[in-house]
Amino acid sequence: MVQAGSTGVQLAADGFETLDPQAGLAEARRRLGRTFRPGELVWQLGERFDPQTPAWSLDVLRQGANGRWVRQRYRYDMAAEVLYFLGESPLSDAEFRDARASGALFRPE
Repeated sequence: MVQAGSTGVQLAADGFETLDPQAGLAEARRRLGRTFRPGELVWQLGERFDPQTPAWSLDVLRQGANGRWVRQRYRYDMAAEVLYFLGESPLSDAEFRDARASGALFRPE
């Protein structure tokens, strides 16, 4: 494949455009990082790529608007170049400790 710019679009040998999953993940992290306050503690809990759509699902742990720790879910649609917020769910203290121990601090690309 031949890279055709920094947008994550690649040209296959047959001339059709394909989307580069790693470039899409970098863009998803960059856009997600813009939604957080400077210095905010955010843990990355999971990243999954769906090649059918193509899109990245990202789960993070952060404090919600009411001060409780929540798991938030996002989806980055590579074709549309849009980051969607899919919702959040509050965590108990035990779930928070487990999630924080299993996750890594979020670092945008």
